Amino acid sequence: MPPFPDPREAALRRRKAIALGLLGGAGLGLVVVSVFEATHPHWAFGFLAAVFEAALVGGLADWFAVVALFRHPLGMAWIPHTAIIPSKKDALGASLADFICDHFLGTRQVADKLHTMDIAGSVADKLADSAFSQTMGRALANALPRILDALDSEELHRFLHRLADTRLRQVDLSGAVAVVLRQLIDEGRHQALVDAGLAYAGEVLAAPGTHERVSEMASRELWKVLRYLKLEGVVADRVADKLVAGMTGMVKDMATDRDHEVRQRIGDEFERLILRFEGDPALRERVNAFRDQLIEDSDLSRYLRSLWRDLATWIREDVERDDSAIAARISSVGAGLGARLAADDDIRAWINGGIIDLVLPEVERYREGIREFIVERVHQWSADELTRELELAVGSDLQFIRYNGTAVGALIGGVLYGLVHAIQRLV
Repeated sequence: MPPFPDPREAALRRRKAIALGLLGGAGLGLVVVSVFEATHPHWAFGFLAAVFEAALVGGLADWFAVVALFRHPLGMAWIPHTAIIPSKKDALGASLADFICDHFLGTRQVADKLHTMDIAGSVADKLADSAFSQTMGRALANALPRILDALDSEELHRFLHRLADTRLRQVDLSGAVAVVLRQLIDEGRHQALVDAGLAYAGEVLAAPGTHERVSEMASRELWKVLRYLKLEGVVADRVADKLVAGMTGMVKDMATDRDHEVRQRIGDEFERLILRFEGDPALRERVNAFRDQLIEDSDLSRYLRSLWRDLATWIREDVERDDSAIAARISSVGAGLGARLAADDDIRAWINGGIIDLVLPEVERYREGIREFIVERVHQWSADELTRELELAVGSDLQFIRYNGTAVGALIGGVLYGLVHAIQRLV
């Protein structure tokens, strides 16, 4: 017995008792008025007898009908078309599966429903709501420590390490570098790298310390020749000025002139490097050996693990604060995305269309599987289990049929009694 009684069972017993009480009242009333009619003949007793008799017949008939759905009335299995639910269990399962799949999971029904739903608009409205985005940000941030706990497992780390080791050793690093460099050259993106390098070189040359370092280097080289003339410092400064000015001018020229000779030579060097990566077996072997060395480097592995632990610690400490940066960032991104979606009708229409295109083929794909699952699940139920669940679900309401049968029977009995006596008087 379950620790807590099922309230449906209590309601069913209560309504059965009421229906039985009505039926017993009708039977008792019939006995009483029949006695009075025999001892004190009067039309009123005849009328009441007809009323109680019809109520008793109606109540018994509806009792039989309700009970016959779930079991054989009074255990009389010889009566046909009784215990309908247990005997038709598998057929009911098939009918239920057909009903759900044809009327709820039909392609037309699902498509019509999806066309009436603005899913992207609903998401946009939710995300644009600051209260919702803040709640979402906090909820997702609070979930991060649990995710980290699930990932922080030695078994998982060893599994991922073995998987990564196997996969990375299969990577042709030399070929991958060649593909990346080829993409940069073909689209001219290597010029952006050159520009970034030139900008950095210009900043270094313009820094005050650069002149001093170049002057010191020049002084050391010229010291042997000019030390006796006490001119090494002056000459070194002049040399440093010339060198820094010359390099600065060259960097500026290269930065402003995409056709500069040195820039062209850099592009040529890129091309030669790509050809070496693509066709030089010795270089390919050295690059892949470097790849394997990185994979096997225990110091690198420990360093990556320490980075992971530091990141996990920072995340845990951040999400515990009321002013969590992670939660604020998630909220900000969600609110921004909601605002963009709300303002862009085309993207919402595209998302809604994509959802329909994604869902409908899956409905078609899994509909028959759902149908088979329902049929199989109902088949696996025992007849007693299914009967009990259905009786608890609808049996309480079915008792009103018995109430109505008793009441309507009484009404019809009274009406028929009156009609019969009216006809007899006319005749």
